[in-house]
Amino acid sequence: MTDEFHGFAIVRRGYDRAQVDAYLAQLAAGAAPDTPPAFDLARRGYDRGQVDARIAELRAG
Repeated sequence: MTDEFHGFAIVRRGYDRAQVDAYLAQLAAGAAPDTPPAFDLARRGYDRGQVDARIAELRAG
């Protein structure tokens, strides 16, 4: 498995991009909360499945 990450697909209705970006920045800095994130749905947001998979991957390790 490769560690390369190329971003998320933009879909018609997905996770709010600013919220996801902020959460991932916190996670990268080691400051993310222990509880799972709850993102708002927005038009032209990030693909939910891709975001969920990436967060699970980063939290695992």
